[in-house]
Amino acid sequence: MNGHMIYASHPIIWGTAIFGIIIVLLQSGLIIKKSISTAKELGISNDKITKGIKVSAMASIGPALGVVGSLLALLVTMGSPVSTLRLSLIGSSNFEAMAANFGAQAMGSELSTNMLPVVFTNALWTMALGSMGWIVFVFLFAHKMDKVNGLLTNGRKALLPAVGLGAMLGSFAFFNVGNLMKFNTNPDVTIAAISGMIIMVVCLKIGEKMAWLKEWALTFAMFGGAAIGLLAA
Repeated sequence: MNGHMIYASHPIIWGTAIFGIIIVLLQSGLIIKKSISTAKELGISNDKITKGIKVSAMASIGPALGVVGSLLALLVTMGSPVSTLRLSLIGSSNFEAMAANFGAQAMGSELSTNMLPVVFTNALWTMALGSMGWIVFVFLFAHKMDKVNGLLTNGRKALLPAVGLGAMLGSFAFFNVGNLMKFNTNPDVTIAAISGMIIMVVCLKIGEKMAWLKEWALTFAMFGGAAIGLLAA
């Protein structure tokens, strides 16, 4: 190995990455435990809780596979342990590659398979500092989100599902409205977004008779929209 890759694959880097991933798994376990406890307090049945967990797991398949392509670029430049750690903590390979490149550019260089160790170090610091805010917030305040929920619903817990649904719809709308506006510059992106919406509606409609299809609707919509957009390009 040449240049920075000697350090990128060092046992200390691997040890740090594994330690960080363990922390994330512990936090995830605590959040799931708190979510189940809160759901029971709201009177949600165990069957609905189980179904919600299953649907969430299935819906995460599409976004998880979506990072595979850009992950390859991060692997060959920042090394396996750093890439594994960063995507376990954040999950956005686009952000990680962009942050790492900003760090390398600040040293007058670019991301590559053979960087100076100081360039690699600066890229690491940029990645870490760029995502420090929300990691600290989750660590300090995730266990107090029930109070935040109380403020959002003005103490009326029955409104909590509506608030959650509104937040989810707002997130999807935010990420898709930009794609719909690209018809003149990147029509394939717009076609992919519209196709995904149509597939989602069809899956939900058919899912009224085939319940299992509702659980896979988001995954089918993401992959189907992407495939149609690729064919239209």
